[in-house]
Amino acid sequence: MKRTRDFKLCICAILVISVLTHYVLTGDLLPGSSLGISKRLQNKMSPRVRMDTEPPRNSTARAAHGKDTAGASPHTVQSGHTVQSALSSLPPHPTVSTDSPSHRCAPIPLKFPVTAPLLPCAWLSSVPPRCSQRLRARLVCEPTSVRMVFEWVSVATPPAAYGFEDPCLARAVRALCFQDGQDLIPNLSHHVLFGGHEIRSYTFIGILSSVRFLQPCMVMIHADVLPVGSFWDTLVRLIPHLIHVQRSAPSVIFGHPVKVIQHSSDIARLEAVKKFGGVYQDTDYILLNPVEDLRNYSVVMGVTIPNVNYCNCIFMGKPAADFLNVWYDSYRTFDDKAWGNHSTMMPYQIHQERPELGFHEVNTFVTPYFKNMSEQFYENFLDWKRLHGIHLYNRGHSKYLKGRLDQQNSSLGQVSRHVLFGDSQACFQNIPLSRKTVRMNSTYLVP
Repeated sequence: MKRTRDFKLCICAILVISVLTHYVLTGDLLPGSSLGISKRLQNKMSPRVRMDTEPPRNSTARAAHGKDTAGASPHTVQSGHTVQSALSSLPPHPTVSTDSPSHRCAPIPLKFPVTAPLLPCAWLSSVPPRCSQRLRARLVCEPTSVRMVFEWVSVATPPAAYGFEDPCLARAVRALCFQDGQDLIPNLSHHVLFGGHEIRSYTFIGILSSVRFLQPCMVMIHADVLPVGSFWDTLVRLIPHLIHVQRSAPSVIFGHPVKVIQHSSDIARLEAVKKFGGVYQDTDYILLNPVEDLRNYSVVMGVTIPNVNYCNCIFMGKPAADFLNVWYDSYRTFDDKAWGNHSTMMPYQIHQERPELGFHEVNTFVTPYFKNMSEQFYENFLDWKRLHGIHLYNRGHSKYLKGRLDQQNSSLGQVSRHVLFGDSQACFQNIPLSRKTVRMNSTYLVP
């Protein structure tokens, strides 16, 4: 009898242990159970990506999640207000999340100190950022108002897209990108990227430089097909107000065929600034300083070769500016076989013949010139801090634009760190070498 009783007790113990083991492993425990921690441990150990379905605790995050008690999201920008105030409650020093794939991407705020780091030193180890949701802006156009709404979406969701001629896009620019009562060039950033190619690290840094130094109301990517690659995925995660302006590469202008893709880009960038106003920036151009001192002018371009031409690698203007209209109209004599005639030489000629059009030239956009880039910039240290920006001329200097640019011991490394980390010396791990510092002729620079 004793053996039978002991055997039954043993069987019961085994059953109890089996049941408890099942619940511990699956986490199916009653709320308040002392073993409830098993579910949390399992979540930490699980390789699956979990979406954040709990409403955040602070009111701003709740509104972004769609559960704000007031019913109106603080991540909404109404017409009549500048978009820079939309995300003021986001972290002032944006970082890339590397802790867990379930985290939301930490976006770059629309307004931040110009020296704040955009990325941590170890940014390249987390490209693109490991997160499951990102913040995305979209435009809402109603009969009497325009809003920019920010929503949490999957990282696989592309930027909101609008056609070049979409009236909602033009209304949004007028409502959100112009300061009340001020006739200034809008802080609107334009980039033309046709063909859906993988973007390079220097383009990644260039677009981030526009975010840092323009702090734009929108970052417009004019493209037929969006770019690809890890650097593009990172930009989409970091820049919530990045907008896809859908358009094909121009193939004809005033009846003249356009077959050279660079000429198509020349036309598209001119049409973008002419229609919306703002700042166009080439894929191999890096801004180095704010351009607030230039926004009072109608159109601004940089001298390439004195008394010969200007560079359209960067230019800025007010929408429908007289100079832009005349420049665009000059394409009636366009010849696709002539390199640079209408894109660089024609604006110089127009300025000489029509000085009353309100054009302003600077020598701080495109210095040094192409033939001096290797010696003055890539192989030595250029005194670049008084420049508004630098044109990398990637077509002739591709050998310098490989690898991790922010770790190069040259001017390129300095400006890359200047953009990414807010300090040209920050996060530099290499031992400095002895190199010549190239001083710019101060009389050549426009104050």
